[in-house]
Amino acid sequence: MRIGIMCHSSIGGSVRIATELAAELARRGHRVHLFTRTTPFGCWEHSNGVVVHRNVLDSDNDLHPAILYADWPAKELQIFLSNVLTVIAQEGLDLLHFHYAIPFAFVAEEVKLLSGLRAPLMVGTLHGTDVSVYGRDPIKSPLLAQTLRKLDGLTTVSSNHSSLAAEVFQLASHPEVIPNFVDLSKFRPHGNMQQDYRENRRITEGRSGGKRKARIIHVSNFRPIKDPLSMANIFIGIRQKMNVELWLVGDGPEMDKVKSVFKQEGIEEDVFFWGLRRDVAAILNQTDLLLITSRSESFCLSALEAMACGIPVLATNVGGIPEVVVHEKTGILFQVGDYSSAVNFAVTLLSDPARHRAMGKAAAGHARRFGCRQMVSAYEGFYQRLLYSLSR
Repeated sequence: MRIGIMCHSSIGGSVRIATELAAELARRGHRVHLFTRTTPFGCWEHSNGVVVHRNVLDSDNDLHPAILYADWPAKELQIFLSNVLTVIAQEGLDLLHFHYAIPFAFVAEEVKLLSGLRAPLMVGTLHGTDVSVYGRDPIKSPLLAQTLRKLDGLTTVSSNHSSLAAEVFQLASHPEVIPNFVDLSKFRPHGNMQQDYRENRRITEGRSGGKRKARIIHVSNFRPIKDPLSMANIFIGIRQKMNVELWLVGDGPEMDKVKSVFKQEGIEEDVFFWGLRRDVAAILNQTDLLLITSRSESFCLSALEAMACGIPVLATNVGGIPEVVVHEKTGILFQVGDYSSAVNFAVTLLSDPARHRAMGKAAAGHARRFGCRQMVSAYEGFYQRLLYSLSR
């Protein structure tokens, strides 16, 4: 198949899924074109067989990777549209698949209008704020709903998000669910180091005597919807009850507020800022518990990646998270705003080596259901069904 994929360039689940999907499809022999603003952030391999079409040279990119650049000016949209139309004119595309609706759903609609009989099938995948934010926008929502109804195929990443999208955009049918996925060759328990660490459980003692503290990790883009201030307050509560430190991976608009909270508490020595990293799996494998405090999540890819590494997850019970984190088996869920329960859950789990070890093992096993190969095959099957229905 000749496949075009449109996505953003920033950090975030939609970008990772789009780029890894593109790379795996290319490895399977499909001709794949990736349309994006700049080279996507992350472990992008230029030799992966994907043809990348960029609006802006990487050296000219003036945006922080944590910024979701959704409201493109007309000039940039025109350049992007021109790139897609050029590929269709020169090579043809069987499908054009966008990951994240704003602004790419509108680009797809314009491509279909201008390409006429040469237009590829238009496929979309809705991610988090497509529905939870833009779906509630009084101006964008009606326009987006009209555009989504014209697509040849629509998917999203969890059953919860599918139902929400159908309700918000008043769709005739629910989008097909193809969950997010993880590269199990990269995100996996770290063998002997993990076994030695988990069996000896050096997590309730302080640094005195050469034994380290328990490590809680938070991985996100630090946008308001991730509610990192709640994450900070929960960590403070845990620290009051046991020896523990916090590892923060990522960056974003709320980071300065988070730093301010820790400075006011005088506990900076127990908080480690890793910044934007490409080696997240290696960092996860040195920690004990992933803490997620999102107010809304369509899926929560960071939870899946932690679980694949055998790390239990403590997360808010919102959106698609319960479809990823199985309460009391692969992690623990708590209600938004219930700091005290989150603190108690964390302390209880981190103080119980046998339960923590069993939960980590169950998490790694559950994550194998979301492997890259299975989910990319699901996308292939979805594409093939659409193309077959068109040829009949």
